[in-house]
Amino acid sequence: MRRVGIFLLVTTVVSIVLFGVVGRAVEESVITGSFVQLNGQLASFSEEEWKTELGYMKAIGMDTVVVQYSAYGNRYYYPSRYAVETSGPGQDESINELVWKGTARARYVKIEIKPTSVEWTMLAEVSVSKNGEIVSSGKPYTISPNPDPKYPDKDGVKLTDGSANWSWNDMVGWSNPVKPITVVLDFGESTAFNSVAVKFMRSEISNVQLPAGGFSVFISNDGESFMPAGGVAWEDSPEEMGANAIGNILSAADELGMDVFVGLSLNPDYWSGKFDAREEAAMNQKIMTELHKLYGSHASFVGWYLPEELDDRNFNSAEAKKAVKTYLKNMAMYARLYTKKPVMASPYFGMNPNGPAYAEWWREILSEAKIDIIAMQDGVGCHRTTAAESAAVLRALRPVLKEYSVQLWANVEVFDQTHGWPVDDLGWKATSASMDRVSEQLRLESPYVDKIIIFDFTSYMSPRLGGVARELYEGYEAYLSRR
Repeated sequence: MRRVGIFLLVTTVVSIVLFGVVGRAVEESVITGSFVQLNGQLASFSEEEWKTELGYMKAIGMDTVVVQYSAYGNRYYYPSRYAVETSGPGQDESINELVWKGTARARYVKIEIKPTSVEWTMLAEVSVSKNGEIVSSGKPYTISPNPDPKYPDKDGVKLTDGSANWSWNDMVGWSNPVKPITVVLDFGESTAFNSVAVKFMRSEISNVQLPAGGFSVFISNDGESFMPAGGVAWEDSPEEMGANAIGNILSAADELGMDVFVGLSLNPDYWSGKFDAREEAAMNQKIMTELHKLYGSHASFVGWYLPEELDDRNFNSAEAKKAVKTYLKNMAMYARLYTKKPVMASPYFGMNPNGPAYAEWWREILSEAKIDIIAMQDGVGCHRTTAAESAAVLRALRPVLKEYSVQLWANVEVFDQTHGWPVDDLGWKATSASMDRVSEQLRLESPYVDKIIIFDFTSYMSPRLGGVARELYEGYEAYLSRR
């Protein structure tokens, strides 16, 4: 049975309360949901693939999915009238595939990439095909120059193993490469093919960029003398439109009896401090209307997520707080009146947090702009705070949110940031956290919240990813078995 109760108070504002009574903390230190951060790979998942992924979540007790974005900049994760077809370098925070097409036959195929990344060039997979059938799977290859020790290819299998997950551990990477990167495949015998594809990672926040000039293909029968076969650049490969990741997630969640909060759109300029409250509210109200018309009938669709990650550091002036109030009030009122669905935000607090001061910041915001759920980022994975510091903030925040009938959830970070501020000055990178650290977060934060969700299962905890993500999943299974 779906654990969602909706109580409507006929006043100027409709108050919606989810998952029981506001003010009752969770009784167990367990994870009950997760964010899903869509990227190019996840956006291409079918409904069946999402059933498998969400099935992993449900198997360990999760009942709630929060989709971080339905649109990010020009990238839409559903068929939207507002989407604009683009060409050139592929989508950010995604695995992007570049394909050369041409007829050739050879024993050896050399792929030469001219990197242009400021910091990193990352390869996920290389495939050579004949009429759609991959002929390079499991074939040996050599790469030059040697990749960075942090992202090696020790066994020489990563690039032809058929796997291209959005996971740092699944990549082969080069830091500040100067010379061209070459991959030479050996088929063992002369083999016909008519396409060569390379999957690259792009993450501007981590300074991982695509090679602007694409790649060139060379062929040889002796492995020494190569002749050019052709090449391809990004402008030759326009982005495909019409992905329906949102619909596939909701359909999968319908079958599994899970709840989904659908994230709205985020302008990437937000991360640079550019935020026009009225302009962003107007755009997201259009997105909300469109999403509600497309997917409002799904039983799993229970609420909205506002993807702006608000904080008390960047929104502390009178003008900035006014912008926050304007945006939250406009979005919450529109959601309640038009869709009858609650609104969630997932804010964060700065380093060395002052719990009472932060709680007062939210008291001022909520007095004029009430939303329904605050899923508080704990900041532990980013090394901004400790679990104990986060728990102290939650303890101070809880009575204020109870006063305004707002649910308080914990957004537990299950990653361990390895690069980027405040760790160092490099591009942002992270790996899966240890189960020991996650269990401490759950133990210390659970007494003060109504629900615990994580950021994020699909990037750091899914067994689909293997490696440390699978270790965290299995560690949590063992944690549950001991309870």
